Amino acid sequence: MPDQNLHDQQKQDREKYSTLIIQSTARNKIIIAGPGTGKSFTFKKFLETKSGDNLAITFINNLAYDLQKDLGESAESHTFHGYCKKLLHRISVDGIDTNFHYYPKLPLLIDSDSAFIGVNLEKVDEAFHTLVEDERIVFYLERGNYYNAVSHSDAVFRVLKYFQADSSLLPTFCQIVVDEYQDFNPLEVAFIDELAKTSPVLIAGDDDQAIYDFKNASPKHVREKANDYEKFELPYCSRCTQVIVDAVHDLTGKAKTLNKLQNRVDKKYFCFLPDKETDSIKFPKIIHASCSTHTSKAPYISKFIEKEILTIPQEDIDNAREKGFPCVLIAGPSYYTKQIYAYLKPKFTNIDYPEERDKEIDVFDGYRFLMKDRESNLGWRIIIECADIKQKAKIIKEVHGNAERLSNKLDDDFKNFHLAIVAILEKMKASEQITAIETSDVTKSCGHTFEEIQKILGIEDGAELGARETNEDTTVSIKITTINGSKGLSANYVFLVGMNNTNSVVVNGSRKTLAGFPFDKNNPSDNEICQLIVGLTRTRKKCYLISNARFGAVYGIQKSVFLDWINSSRIDSINVNADYFKNS
Repeated sequence: MPDQNLHDQQKQDREKYSTLIIQSTARNKIIIAGPGTGKSFTFKKFLETKSGDNLAITFINNLAYDLQKDLGESAESHTFHGYCKKLLHRISVDGIDTNFHYYPKLPLLIDSDSAFIGVNLEKVDEAFHTLVEDERIVFYLERGNYYNAVSHSDAVFRVLKYFQADSSLLPTFCQIVVDEYQDFNPLEVAFIDELAKTSPVLIAGDDDQAIYDFKNASPKHVREKANDYEKFELPYCSRCTQVIVDAVHDLTGKAKTLNKLQNRVDKKYFCFLPDKETDSIKFPKIIHASCSTHTSKAPYISKFIEKEILTIPQEDIDNAREKGFPCVLIAGPSYYTKQIYAYLKPKFTNIDYPEERDKEIDVFDGYRFLMKDRESNLGWRIIIECADIKQKAKIIKEVHGNAERLSNKLDDDFKNFHLAIVAILEKMKASEQITAIETSDVTKSCGHTFEEIQKILGIEDGAELGARETNEDTTVSIKITTINGSKGLSANYVFLVGMNNTNSVVVNGSRKTLAGFPFDKNNPSDNEICQLIVGLTRTRKKCYLISNARFGAVYGIQKSVFLDWINSSRIDSINVNADYFKNS
């Protein structure tokens, strides 16, 4: 039976923490809050006390979408690049006009330009992130101007420079709220600092979840603000069970004894039992599944995950669908997740596994830009990049440094062929009938199936749409991603794969290394510690940590040292081998 006095006390305490934030008159405030502690709820209550226009900013799309859903009309909610994109459509920035193209893969295209033109563009993303204004930035912006296009970091950079040049142009809000501040790099920190000149700011962050060092983010920024701003806490977690919260304390405590997470902001973190006691009792342990092998013939990790998914009660599947999060989250290195996806795909219909499409230029994007403007430099550049043209380097060099249209350099037959594809796409978008030959031409040229093209163009089959609306999907929803990709997500059941130390062996005369987690068992990085905290705290009900002793041709793999950081009383271990599947 629940301890009603404890429940009542926790409810009162949580209300006090939230009220302190809402009633504070400090201009600039920071909330240090762990995962699942109700930041969005507090943001909304706080913003409801503000009568003017409010702005909410975070880093990734998942979180921006959740903020928008949770905050409703109390604030406009954006990612950094989403907000800057909106501003660039309104303000006059040198080099691009307000009808610019937003193209996330622009860095890939400009990197290709740099190779043809002979410019070293190495680590240009880092230059943007850390505000190192050198010839790389100059070249990148010049190419962006030529294409009248922006991407993520350069969009923020352009707007920042615009405001720094004239602070009187800064927008003014009744209140700005900023989430996930530990994920911000110097560019984004500088942007928030500019906005804070004309608007009060409420920041939320948690240096225990700082996992984006690959984009030059650093937990030092949230730690500095914890000293400079009026500091508050939200310590009660309504997402995770007691065992997950306890495991987080184990990890941060062990890190402290090893002099890791130095200068960490001390914070309270409790399981909010009024919401989580039932799940905590039902799922009192973290499961460590120690798989003897994982090969194409014996995919034990995939088989184990399948077996566990099939035991999930329908009520948990329905609960996830109703609340709008995946029922199952599988996270880990791509060399595991790709194989797991391939195994599960034929067995489950509702799987989301975002492939790494952003790493390749897609010719279809070029056609889409040409549908808006037949002379689009960006559209033709994308098509050139994807085509087999011997004169590619010569064409790029000839238009560099001048305003001549790229299309002027192209052969008429080449142009007419691709403009014919654009015309077919326009007919499709207008729901006009196209011939079998046109269908063949457009699918071959675009590299997508006819159905995929329809979807990208925003064409839905009315009958299918109606069926989806009337027949509710009751299947288990599965999301597969990396641990970094899991940020902003949660699920009832979480499987963290690849819980092994790094292993290096010689196979058939060549050395094979399977990068582990952590990479160096004797010296785990702060980023890896935070990744594990993030992975664990995606869990709403049950968490599985999966290691394996063999992966393909690599034998003798050890379980991750991180498993020893968690108190053994919190873990149930399962040996997943041939006998396990025979007996189950």
